[in-house]
Amino acid sequence: MKPITKWLPLMAALAIAASASATSPKMVCTLTNKEVKTCCCEKQKNEKLLCKLTGKTLDKCCCTGM
Repeated sequence: MKPITKWLPLMAALAIAASASATSPKMVCTLTNKEVKTCCCEKQKNEKLLCKLTGKTLDKCCCTGM
């Protein structure tokens, strides 16, 4: 039984990490209402933001849930 108990803390840590990533908020582009893995807003030289999904120039980022 001893070999199993030494792995219990590691297994508990992995379970906690997996549940934390599963409950993280999802990022959504408000222009397309689609879920995105990374923010689709890109800063331009004129300090405005460009949504890479729609090609629209914005004053404020359209990704929510970050």
